[in-house]
Amino acid sequence: MQLASRRRHVRMVSRFRLASNSLTIMLRKLKYIAALTAVLTLNSCGSDYLDINKNPNDAVSSTPELVLSAALNATAGLLTHNQVGHFWAGHWSPSGSVSGFNPEKTYDLPSNFSTGIWTSSYDNLADYDYIEKAATTSKQPAFIGIAKVMKAYVFQRLVDTYGNVPYTEALKGTAILRPKYDDAQSIYDALVADLDVAVTNLKTPIASDNPSPGGADIVFAGNMSKWLRFANTLKLRLLLRQTNIASKESAIKSGIAKAVSDGGFLGADENALSTPGYLKSTGKQNPFWENYGFTVSNTLSGNHDFYTNADFFITYLVSNNDPRLSRFATPATDAQYRGQYRGVPFGEGSDPYLYAKTAGFGPAILKGFDQPQVLMQSAESFFLQAEAAFRGYTSGNAQTLFENGITESFKFLGVTDAAKTAATYYSDPVSGRNYAASTNKLEAIITQKWVALGAFGGFEAWTEYRRTGFPKVPLSTRAVGTKPVARLLYPQQEQGTNQANVLAQGTISQFDTKIFWMK
Repeated sequence: MQLASRRRHVRMVSRFRLASNSLTIMLRKLKYIAALTAVLTLNSCGSDYLDINKNPNDAVSSTPELVLSAALNATAGLLTHNQVGHFWAGHWSPSGSVSGFNPEKTYDLPSNFSTGIWTSSYDNLADYDYIEKAATTSKQPAFIGIAKVMKAYVFQRLVDTYGNVPYTEALKGTAILRPKYDDAQSIYDALVADLDVAVTNLKTPIASDNPSPGGADIVFAGNMSKWLRFANTLKLRLLLRQTNIASKESAIKSGIAKAVSDGGFLGADENALSTPGYLKSTGKQNPFWENYGFTVSNTLSGNHDFYTNADFFITYLVSNNDPRLSRFATPATDAQYRGQYRGVPFGEGSDPYLYAKTAGFGPAILKGFDQPQVLMQSAESFFLQAEAAFRGYTSGNAQTLFENGITESFKFLGVTDAAKTAATYYSDPVSGRNYAASTNKLEAIITQKWVALGAFGGFEAWTEYRRTGFPKVPLSTRAVGTKPVARLLYPQQEQGTNQANVLAQGTISQFDTKIFWMK
């Protein structure tokens, strides 16, 4: 079953991948020199804008405009395979309707585990590197800014997964086939600096010599002010990730102050969403819907019954009378448990936890074939701002920002009368959802962010758990030891093609070799 699942994953990735013919052979040797890769080939107009048989990286016709939409959609597509993050953050669990998932459940990770995170990320980074260089040549600051923001977005995910990774020598094509690995902390510093440069470019007024991305921008439709705030919010995420490092205190505070003065952060209803215009056609539906929901003929997708909500997540929502429960989950349909919200303890399986006996994905998670793909929610922005205020990095009101984060989550999930219902929820003097009543303010902020990220940001939730220890996610019932996974191992193919640089990183343990920002 695990092999079959992996084959389905490969088919999905290959369905959405688009690379230059001139670099196809080299791609097989080293993914850093991948040409422009995309989940779906998009065009801002015309009925063939989702035609995956058209190559936006053709040497004759490529432009930043042609490549941007495909690159953005590829990034969003990468997040479809967030299940590892959701598993280890306590959101999801494999149901009893599927066998396998032994590495995820035991934490005994092989070197070929989730290799696609590495390869697809570097493929995607090649897209943005092309856009940045081409836009620099053609003097298009808007495209330069967007490319830099998205490179920071993808590189942060790589660092948060593996620690040290190729950065300064990556994406150099045949010039450097075996790129060195950079120190993870140094990469973070470079990403923060790059985001400052991105903001400068994004501030450049749209004009004839700096055209708007327009329809090529499938996230903010050419709204540079939103891109600027997204850049600042990503910078805030990068800076707060380093709060366990005492020597970074001054840099964190000054960096956040600059972001505030440079236009601030994503606000109410400002969700970063990929909306390319999915079609009810095989390979052109929203990838999350197609992977976990339904086929174009309305039959269950191959993975529909394999994933369900974890007991830890469901128990939290139920015990807190959280109105988001019925948006995140649907009750069990099996006669024995019909109407119950029943999660699966992570690590368990078999008959007692067949999909029909559990709380599957709810109506806010599986909306339809054309649902947008989430890059970042406004709720996350507010929770980041709440933490910054709590730590004294800004003059904002931590409680108000915390409550705004909850409200944005309710709105995003489509809770009835969201603002009023959210106010009732966070006004109840219960620790964890009422800021004043919470004895551990940071735990309350991170836990509410964890809820908001359910089904939309599993990797980010797992990362924040590794940084803060919140919420207190239980180990898998099948864990091989007493520690949770701290990171992934370098992919096997990387060890084959870039062995010397991999070995230079020393002995790597998924338990004990922590990412630099971890506690």
